[in-house]
Amino acid sequence: MNSSFQVFTRRVRSDLKFQYRALRMAVDWVIAIYFVIPLLIVAGYHYYAWYMTPPTWLSGISIHTVATLFYIFTWLGTLRYFVEEGDQLFLRQNEGWFRHLMHLGYRYSVVLQGVTSLLVTLLFLPLLVPVYSFSIAQVVCYWLLTYVVKLNIGLIRQLLALRFQRFLLWLLRIVIFAGGVFAFQWLVVEIRDQLVYGWLVILVLIGTFLLLTRTRLREKGTFFADVARERDARMRIVSLMLIRVMERKRKPTRRYPLLFSRSQRLLKGKGAGTGIAELLVKSYYRNGLQWRQSIQFVVVISGALFILPGAIKILVWILAAVLLVFWRKSFCKDELTAPFLSLFPIKDTMKHQAIQTAIPILVLPAMMVISLVAGISMFTWWGPIVMMGAAVPLAYGTSSVFTSWY
Repeated sequence: MNSSFQVFTRRVRSDLKFQYRALRMAVDWVIAIYFVIPLLIVAGYHYYAWYMTPPTWLSGISIHTVATLFYIFTWLGTLRYFVEEGDQLFLRQNEGWFRHLMHLGYRYSVVLQGVTSLLVTLLFLPLLVPVYSFSIAQVVCYWLLTYVVKLNIGLIRQLLALRFQRFLLWLLRIVIFAGGVFAFQWLVVEIRDQLVYGWLVILVLIGTFLLLTRTRLREKGTFFADVARERDARMRIVSLMLIRVMERKRKPTRRYPLLFSRSQRLLKGKGAGTGIAELLVKSYYRNGLQWRQSIQFVVVISGALFILPGAIKILVWILAAVLLVFWRKSFCKDELTAPFLSLFPIKDTMKHQAIQTAIPILVLPAMMVISLVAGISMFTWWGPIVMMGAAVPLAYGTSSVFTSWY
């Protein structure tokens, strides 16, 4: 290689070829001919038909819901620098080449984020133009707003990850996500009502993006973090395909867990089923990753409940209970494959009984919070009381239905 630009172009081509081969693993010519191509044709036909004559049910989708989906999109992906672990042996010795490689990778990612933001905006044109009556200038403003928000969020997340760790980092991400949802929804409404506000916000966000870019590219000691981020971005498609194949690595837990560190019995009753159910409950609440993900799930569902209309609130409320049951059931079945449990002659009927006992206990706390928020979103004094009261039979009912088989 005679220049850093040649190194960069070679790595981009290598990454594109790798992603193409990864997709070929999941989509061969049979799937492409009999499923993907017909699906694209049908989707294209409905896209054109909905754009020309939108169906009546599209008007039931509020602009706040679309704004929330766009905001979730801004959190997906990352800004890449195309650095590799082997660079510490060669390119790191040439500071000029290495910095130029990082800048090229960063610019490439910035352009790519703009293209993906444009594609997502075009995907929602049947809603933006015919239903919400967006003009061409408003659509362009909406695309640019999504684009610059995505860039700013990507840089903020990287800077936070470089400065904070573990619980504090997770808490900051939750606060930024929750606050950003409402701010982005407000901006989208302003674009529809007062376009000039949207352009002013875009100019401000471009300024913050340039400032964050300068800060990020001047960060020191970020080599290994950039390498890990690059590896995760490169393996994202492969990881999605192998998520159910690869064995989950069990991280060692600390000696004194935060919850139930000195507890004795939690459940009444005797027998192996009760003991295993108690083990599953304690194992879940002692797993920091599980309850952190549960809090994130509750925050997302709670935000959606404030946006959606009344009838859909109930459907989302029920769907949340079903998802929680399946989530907890998957966790429990995974815990029952622990090596130390295989030392005991535990029958499948006992494991099934343990899951049926533990699932409602694991589902109910999250459902109580979601039900409370659902009741508050109804803006009535009886809403929280009724919804929290109904959370108990819903949690036990869905658990009984979806744990009827092992």
